[in-house]
Amino acid sequence: MIRFSRYRHREYPHLACYALAAALVLVSGCSTVNTEVAETKPAAPAVPTDLPSWTAKGKVSFSHQEETEAARFQWRRTDSQTDVITLSGPFSLRQQIIERKDDVVLWRDGEQVQLLSQLNPDSPVTAALVSLPHESMGSWLLGASAKEQAWQVDVTAWQSAPPWSAPAKVTIRGAGMEIKVIISQWEFSPLP
Repeated sequence: MIRFSRYRHREYPHLACYALAAALVLVSGCSTVNTEVAETKPAAPAVPTDLPSWTAKGKVSFSHQEETEAARFQWRRTDSQTDVITLSGPFSLRQQIIERKDDVVLWRDGEQVQLLSQLNPDSPVTAALVSLPHESMGSWLLGASAKEQAWQVDVTAWQSAPPWSAPAKVTIRGAGMEIKVIISQWEFSPLP
């Protein structure tokens, strides 16, 4: 058997190369199509956009006036009125924490604490955070459409987060800015 394979390979070397190349093209073409379909359409029912308790981790980029900043985030929602968002990344040496309780939204930077609305919007991050409708942001992350006309929310990729499909990539546009969110991990509790 080995002699036969070697003999055929020597006799038709170009045919073997063409067959291998064709097989690789077919395999890579199929995997690209399957990945594309899986990313754009949820396989399971979409996560409820009014889910009261969840955690999400990932990366976010803020673009405003030709300037972009990126950060890692962890978003913890304990109920529909309480969010704690921890941002860390290259725009700061420390972590910043955004805390929302009902209509009060605080910005914590180390020992400094102030109302988020009082931040100086001198960077893409602070410009975005000051202008976003905070009561809607959590439902946007879960895939809800924007009710506010000034904002557009698009889920561009989905991921499996049993028992649902949950957003993997979300793009938010409005007020002259673009926010791209990549969610790498979802945790839902309690599950239905």
